[in-house]
Amino acid sequence: MKLLHLANKAKLHMLLSKLVHVYGFQVHCYHIEAMELGHANGKTMWRDVEMTELSQVNEYKSFMDKGVGFKPGLDFKNIQVHMVYAIKHDGYPKAQPIVGGHLTETPVESACSSVVSLRKFLLF
Repeated sequence: MKLLHLANKAKLHMLLSKLVHVYGFQVHCYHIEAMELGHANGKTMWRDVEMTELSQVNEYKSFMDKGVGFKPGLDFKNIQVHMVYAIKHDGYPKAQPIVGGHLTETPVESACSSVVSLRKFLLF
């Protein structure tokens, strides 16, 4: 069991450390890689799109800063946030913050799912 876990961990590390090119641009798996490559090349493409995305998060007031001394109650849970980098088909770079929402329970009142009718889909 432990050997299988270690093999899966090694496979994941290999996939994440592999260089990926999309539409002629190198796409990164990690924030540090994106910032280091941009700094080495003198380009700030990934930093610019990351800052644009984060400014939109602030503009829409998605999160509330409770301050350094805030002590969360038992109903709060720490979740991780990481950036996902991609290149759109038109060559526009995109950086998106992704939150580990799978680590929290989904409230019943906010859960929804959309269903597409196969018949309607085939008519178009």
